[in-house]
Amino acid sequence: GKYSKLLDLWVKGVMIDWNKLYGSAKRRKVSLPTYPFAKERYWVDKIGEHNGNNWPASAEASVIHPLLHRNTSDLSEQRFTSTFTGKEFFLGSHIVKGQRVLPGVAYLEMARAAVEHGALKGRRTGIRLKNIVWAKPIVVGVQPVQIHIGLFPEGNGEISYEIYSEAETVDAQQVVHSQGIALPCRLAETPALDIHAVQESCTQNIISPEALKTRTAGHDGIHHWLEEVYVGEAQVLAKICLPSCMSGAEGQFILHPDIVDSALQASAGSMMGTEGNKPCLPFSLQDMEILGKCTSNMWALIRFDNGSKDRERLEMLDIDLYDEHGAACVRMKGFTGKR
Repeated sequence: GKYSKLLDLWVKGVMIDWNKLYGSAKRRKVSLPTYPFAKERYWVDKIGEHNGNNWPASAEASVIHPLLHRNTSDLSEQRFTSTFTGKEFFLGSHIVKGQRVLPGVAYLEMARAAVEHGALKGRRTGIRLKNIVWAKPIVVGVQPVQIHIGLFPEGNGEISYEIYSEAETVDAQQVVHSQGIALPCRLAETPALDIHAVQESCTQNIISPEALKTRTAGHDGIHHWLEEVYVGEAQVLAKICLPSCMSGAEGQFILHPDIVDSALQASAGSMMGTEGNKPCLPFSLQDMEILGKCTSNMWALIRFDNGSKDRERLEMLDIDLYDEHGAACVRMKGFTGKR
């Protein structure tokens, strides 16, 4: 009875003996009238030079979300499409080796927004993401880049998703940049974090933002909005504050890319002065609960699994994000980063 999985295999080219669906009953094919479902588009996309900081009213109304521009679903797939020009703030603040690279954590907000607009239909609930993998970075050069996210409902209530771009040649397969599973979850009541108590337990080192920024030689286009970093035994507590000039963009996101990316980069606080003292790039994530909206002032608590490091410098982290009052907003478990 798992017809969705059967059809998924069929559209991927697997040969299937359809007669096995009917048992001993005999079925015959009938001719149906054909109709070409033309995919021509006859409207103009309002994608200009405006980024998340300065959307005019007309452009803001034309997109669903700064990372999710329009619904391009058809009969074969529920899909959203975005076109990035490189002038968006989350690309301008994330330059790696001279290239504008979409932050890996931005994929999480893209998936969350797609599930909210494509499956939840405005229902108030938390969202859980799991089994997330980052496969290939999205680099925006001189020409705009078009990115799709497809949603694939499963029979158990979960929603698989893929973030992909079209292949450069006709006979090549599409390029998958990230994939994972999403599902609604209950908004759990969680006790507030005693931030002062955690600060007192992180006494190994207190690192200034300037010291952290000096470690990003060759990555000086990656902006971190870290104000305070406290290092403890197998954990780091970091205060993240977005500048006032970004307050307009902050309101459009639940998972603000710069907030989550700053939390990830704060993990370097325990590695100052070592050869691992490099920006942490996302590789995989086991589980993520989105309980509330990120604000302009957040606290990140990063816990380390010291036994997870391997020869390829993979590192396992658990990252929780709290608002300035200690209320939990995001919980990430099993975040594997590569330095």
